[in-house]
Amino acid sequence: MPSEKDLHDEFGLARETIRRALAVLRAEGLIDVRHGLGTFVAATPERIDLRPGDTATSTAAVTVTRANGDVETYPAGTTLAVIAD
Repeated sequence: MPSEKDLHDEFGLARETIRRALAVLRAEGLIDVRHGLGTFVAATPERIDLRPGDTATSTAAVTVTRANGDVETYPAGTTLAVIAD
């Protein structure tokens, strides 16, 4: 990702605004800050397997594709759980 200075120069935002935005992205796990190397977009796994009893909560909207092909979208904060039949 561009540096704080480059983002400031490109968008004309205050450096503090940029720092706060980057802090939010870091807290949500969307970027990795590697001191001395820069800031990078975090890698996302292709798939995460859940097992009975596991739960997951997303900070962004979640799209679920059911085994039968139905697609459902849920808002941020929705808790996902695996249930055994």
